[in-house]
Amino acid sequence: MRTKGFTLLEVLVALTILGLGFATVFAGLSGSLRSIESVRSVDRHVEFARQKLAELDLLQRIRTADSASGQFPDGTHWTLQSSPFIEVVKDGGQSNAASIIRIDLTVEWMGRTGVQKQTIQSYRYQIDQNLPIPSLEQQLRELQ
Repeated sequence: MRTKGFTLLEVLVALTILGLGFATVFAGLSGSLRSIESVRSVDRHVEFARQKLAELDLLQRIRTADSASGQFPDGTHWTLQSSPFIEVVKDGGQSNAASIIRIDLTVEWMGRTGVQKQTIQSYRYQIDQNLPIPSLEQQLRELQ
């Protein structure tokens, strides 16, 4: 004789299936939240790099083969390096003392999987006026 309702075994099987379903959903949500945090971290550090590159725009001239380094308030380490890229030459083969400088900005921070590193390259055209150029480190210090 069977009455209306579920047996204890049916309820346990249903709860087990429901528990497995919730575990799968929560594991997926947890992975998504970690991914979102990772993207936000990279985005924040790229914004730091953009800020440093904007500071470089305030400098009138930059030495070739110069470097500077420092830290952002959150402990993120940055390094700038300038190097000659192209020396602009006049038609007669004489240099007109103009050049294009390549600037490499590297930002390093500690992420979940260890040290994360992002490098951004920028280029700058400038005319050498045969005047002394302060070091990159000194010019950036004067901006602050």
